[in-house]
Amino acid sequence: MNYLEIANSPILFLVTGIALLICAFQAIYYWILGSKEAKNQNFPEGTIKKVVVNSALVSIIPSLPIVITLAVLMAILGKYIPWLRLSVMGSATYESIAAETAMKAFGLGSLGSAEITPSVFVSIIWVMTLGVLTSSVLCIFFLKSYDKKLQTFKTKGGFLAIASGAMLIGILAILFIPYLVNFKNPVGIIVAIVAGGFSLLFNFLAKKTGKKSLSEFSFPLSMLLGMGSSILISGLF
Repeated sequence: MNYLEIANSPILFLVTGIALLICAFQAIYYWILGSKEAKNQNFPEGTIKKVVVNSALVSIIPSLPIVITLAVLMAILGKYIPWLRLSVMGSATYESIAAETAMKAFGLGSLGSAEITPSVFVSIIWVMTLGVLTSSVLCIFFLKSYDKKLQTFKTKGGFLAIASGAMLIGILAILFIPYLVNFKNPVGIIVAIVAGGFSLLFNFLAKKTGKKSLSEFSFPLSMLLGMGSSILISGLF
């Protein structure tokens, strides 16, 4: 049996649809509650509409990397699982890493390999789910106390304040460095440099012009420009 028959089955569509409908209901419900509270606080109708429109527009560009990852994963893992993961409980970076880790555990190639079987597909879903489930449980019980401690560290300064930022830099380095030093793939190195250069440029311009939107959108814009450069660069190698 081809694994895509499972990935695109009506059962998965039903399960995915239920979860997405619940999330959509929550979003609409909180929107209604927020609108009512804004009116109770005597905010002008025009101001409320302006906030809604601006919030929607601001959400579009940061979501582009997610949409791109969704398009990539749908071709590999079917239509419904990536749709569920990236719209509700996952992230563009985590889902790709989790799927590729599961693939390599079976001795297969990188994500996109044509050797996926139903067993491998199910294992990929388990890896994605258990990783998020574990972090969700930890957040429920420990996030509040951890956040309080983190705020204390930031106020007092010292080693722990530096360590919290260093951990984030370490995670980004683990994701980024393997591609930057893979000299067998010069296109990846050049694209990383191009994307990083655009990110620095956007942040510089944001500080120079005082436009915060440039800084907020620097990541998705740099990602799109880096991907665009890969199309041009690939023809040279």
